[in-house]
Amino acid sequence: MSISANRVFLSYRRDDAAGYAGRLEEALERRLGHGSVFRDVLDIAPGEDFVAAIRDKLTGAHTVLVLIGPRWAGDDAPGQRRIDDPQDFVHLEVSMALQGGLQVMPVLLPGAQMPTQDSLPKALKPLALRNAIGLGDAHWAADIERLTQSIGVPPRRALWPWALGGVLLAAALGGAWFGLRSDPTQAASERLLGSWSAAVRYEWGDRQTERFEFKRHAGELTGTASFLGYPRAIENLRLEGPNLRFETHSDETMGDSTKTVTHGYAAELRGAPPDEVLAIRMQTTGAHGSRKPLEFEARRATPATPASR
Repeated sequence: MSISANRVFLSYRRDDAAGYAGRLEEALERRLGHGSVFRDVLDIAPGEDFVAAIRDKLTGAHTVLVLIGPRWAGDDAPGQRRIDDPQDFVHLEVSMALQGGLQVMPVLLPGAQMPTQDSLPKALKPLALRNAIGLGDAHWAADIERLTQSIGVPPRRALWPWALGGVLLAAALGGAWFGLRSDPTQAASERLLGSWSAAVRYEWGDRQTERFEFKRHAGELTGTASFLGYPRAIENLRLEGPNLRFETHSDETMGDSTKTVTHGYAAELRGAPPDEVLAIRMQTTGAHGSRKPLEFEARRATPATPASR
């Protein structure tokens, strides 16, 4: 079976379930393997046919998880909601998955109710007949385990006991000669915990001391990053060795127009305690005007919090 046939496609609305989507992707990939989850068609390049792009990502997928939060339909009255628009990303993803005969599984987030057939546009009415599974913070680990089992994709193979014994023996022998090496991503995760601050000058002249808070919640690395002094929830966090990527969002109003703006951060953890720094590049997209990327350094504001066990 090809790798693509094992993939899980996450369908969600960014302003409804982005935080849960990022955490779910990381949790599933730990169990099903790296690259087994596709999450964000919002990375479709300008000028690309987004209908064809969605169809391409859905091709060969094993399961489509439809994350339904309180704002999944797009608010407003029936006929005016985003979910009623045939060109809406979520509408397209779910309708294509249903028409393609894929395993489509509604995932209810806190505060959400399963939509009825009467409340759904014609192409999505079959979704109301699919059995839903709940996902929330209170029982996150148990919910993830149930969800993984329901998906039915086999997890990464574990080593047989005799093979594991051989690996441990080889590691012990190698350690005797060369010393054991720790996982660089895990080490960086431990070093990130705590508070960081950075002096940032924005292109319009304002200066702000921005704070970055990293902590563990339900076994996942999460936190906040301030923008213009106001803390924003970190979403879509990825950590590979000393390199960190994440996003935050804010609303920008100009006249009668309000846009949800994405602040994308790419950071590298440099140096060693107590002189380590986070070298950060921030790119803002979706604003009323184009923004140049900002580069700055964040330094530790408080001692790191020991990891809980």
